[in-house]
Amino acid sequence: MKLATSCCIVFMRPDGTKWPLEKTLEMSMQAGFKNFDISFWDWALPESPFLTDDWRKWIEGVSDAASKLGVEFTQGHAYTYNFLDQYIGEEERQKHEMYTRRSIECCAILGIKTCVTHPGTDWHSVDRVSSSKTKNIKYFLKLLEYAGRFGMDLAIENMCNFNVQPHVKYCSLAEELIDLVRTINDERVGVCWDFEHADIMRIDQRKALLVIGKLLKATHVSDTHSDTDPELMHIMPMFGKIDWAEMIRTLKEIDYTGCFSYEAHNYANTLPDQVLPTALKLSFEIGDYLINIGR
Repeated sequence: MKLATSCCIVFMRPDGTKWPLEKTLEMSMQAGFKNFDISFWDWALPESPFLTDDWRKWIEGVSDAASKLGVEFTQGHAYTYNFLDQYIGEEERQKHEMYTRRSIECCAILGIKTCVTHPGTDWHSVDRVSSSKTKNIKYFLKLLEYAGRFGMDLAIENMCNFNVQPHVKYCSLAEELIDLVRTINDERVGVCWDFEHADIMRIDQRKALLVIGKLLKATHVSDTHSDTDPELMHIMPMFGKIDWAEMIRTLKEIDYTGCFSYEAHNYANTLPDQVLPTALKLSFEIGDYLINIGR
């Protein structure tokens, strides 16, 4: 198991500006990180180079920067949207699909072999679970065909019901996600386990991970102080409520060999630039401590 971090660990600055990805890589590398995750949902914000006709030039520049620094991208996160939303017009849907496929191609340029993506929810069906499952299988088999051109696997992430209550997202329950991946029944499709999502859903994470077992291809690692306040979510492990020692023991028990990958958007957003080196070094030392528990 390797420690990794999403590039969102330093992204938005207190004054509202966004750091160049290359700068985040360099400072994180200096703190000890060698493995990175990139989320193209983060890079779908206004004025992002990902959304422009120069997207390929931008991502090739990021790839060159990573090579010069001696770091690598070990997993990625596709651009996502609720592809089962029947109210999306055809023109808008085509734009979403263009960005989804573009994000997969960007992952390929960065050498990424596992791309995380979200399941969709069929809110329009009375039989939400059955309908969502059938339509997700159809969608992901098609997306897998495209990702397969680049030798890339897909990891479907567990969801949570933050901001949609009393409605329930498909695959916010572990059994729905496990059932979906098992039904697709392709070794190129597995699970991305988001520990914070599972904590918000009050899932017994040890039991869920023991069932997921070899289906686990990727992780999203963050902690939380709240189930309802987004500003208190996506913080560093051991700063919140999750029992990380138990999580690490369970990951080792199922012989997980992928990345223990931070997705801690809110860890450093409010910190001034001057203290970022210290904050990043602390985050690296926390992760290094955790993945070495029991050695």
